[in-house]
Amino acid sequence: MKIQQNDKSEAKELRQKAEEKLKNRKSTKVLQEVDISKLIHELQVHQIELEMQNEELTKAREEADASMEKYVDLYDFAPFGYVTLSEEKNITDLNFSAASLLGYDRSHLKNTRFGLYIAPESLDLYNDFFERIFQFREKRSCELSLRSKTDKAIYVHIDALVSESLNICLITMIDITKRKEMELELQKAMYQLKELNSYFLSREIRMVDLKKEINELLVKSGCEKEFLM
Repeated sequence: MKIQQNDKSEAKELRQKAEEKLKNRKSTKVLQEVDISKLIHELQVHQIELEMQNEELTKAREEADASMEKYVDLYDFAPFGYVTLSEEKNITDLNFSAASLLGYDRSHLKNTRFGLYIAPESLDLYNDFFERIFQFREKRSCELSLRSKTDKAIYVHIDALVSESLNICLITMIDITKRKEMELELQKAMYQLKELNSYFLSREIRMVDLKKEINELLVKSGCEKEFLM
């Protein structure tokens, strides 16, 4: 009887240990499942965060591209001429207005010397102007005459400034040909008026002298003076 009771007691004890071990296994398994589920959740959240960041970067890049395209359009089609010169005074970039003023296609003008398109009468001023620009590194202005494929003179007002960081010269060119032509016409008219005035003044002086001579002759001949002086 004692042997049977001992067997039953050992069996019961063994079962209890087995059940406890099973519980521990289940608990470990549940913990593992919870950890894996949490890890999967974190990975999914991180993936969504990356996707959102990628969308923001894509949007920012598209906006930057749109802004750059707008800037390029503003630069290329601006009513004023824009030119970028290297320290050697070579054209590194320019817009359509500048190309039109210089009289050539942009592709032809790039990497050529800017001085090639300056009229001979303005070359000394041009050389002195840009030498001072790179020497003193301050904004300066001048008026130059450009070479033209035709005989018509082209005058431009230039504002230039050297970029310290890039060591390039940024130029704005404004066509002042019409204003210059008006100034020249005005100078011509003023000269003609001065000449005409000088002519009439000389004529008036001559008339006074003639009247004086006539009066003197009349007095000598015993007559009264004809003209009041």
